[in-house]
Amino acid sequence: MDAIDEITADLDWRETELGLLKVFFTRSEVSKKQHAVLARAAWSLLYAHYEGFAKFALTVFFDRAAKTAATCNVLPVRTKEFALIAELKRIRGLANSDFLQALEAFAHNSLSLKPQFPDVDTKSNLWPNVLEELLKLADIDCPSIDNNRVVLKALVGKRNGIAHGEDIEATYKDYLIQEKAVYAVMYELAFAIDERLKQPPFL
Repeated sequence: MDAIDEITADLDWRETELGLLKVFFTRSEVSKKQHAVLARAAWSLLYAHYEGFAKFALTVFFDRAAKTAATCNVLPVRTKEFALIAELKRIRGLANSDFLQALEAFAHNSLSLKPQFPDVDTKSNLWPNVLEELLKLADIDCPSIDNNRVVLKALVGKRNGIAHGEDIEATYKDYLIQEKAVYAVMYELAFAIDERLKQPPFL
């Protein structure tokens, strides 16, 4: 299965789940109180799928990148740094004499190896700047994040407020605005990852 097929399959089930929840909003028998609860649930679920999809899609990217890149040396600088982060931390912690020896061997021993990437860490709060930083590690650009920055920040903030038991007002109208922004990012991210994997050094 190609990366784009794997990513869109993940997106499909998330869209289906969000769509099923929205069905309840249109039912005439839903009371005002129930509607408010559904709105809060929808905001929380939307955030969960926003973060979950981003983590899944980037995990697919780094898994494919690890398989297709010949060595760490051919990777873009930030992607190379991500692949070697554990080794770089280990070297920095060595005593001076060992550090110099490890540094001399670094180019041959580490840069010449196949890349191995750490897990994608969304910090459990996928603010726009956190997602942008993850995309820099993948050498991927996704302008829709910046285009929807205010809305995405509101999504994360309200999700945190709901999770912490705060009295957060969440309306269906506002939810639809959030959903539109999230889908814009999801779709652009899916195609950006597919396009990046079709370019060197991942061909």
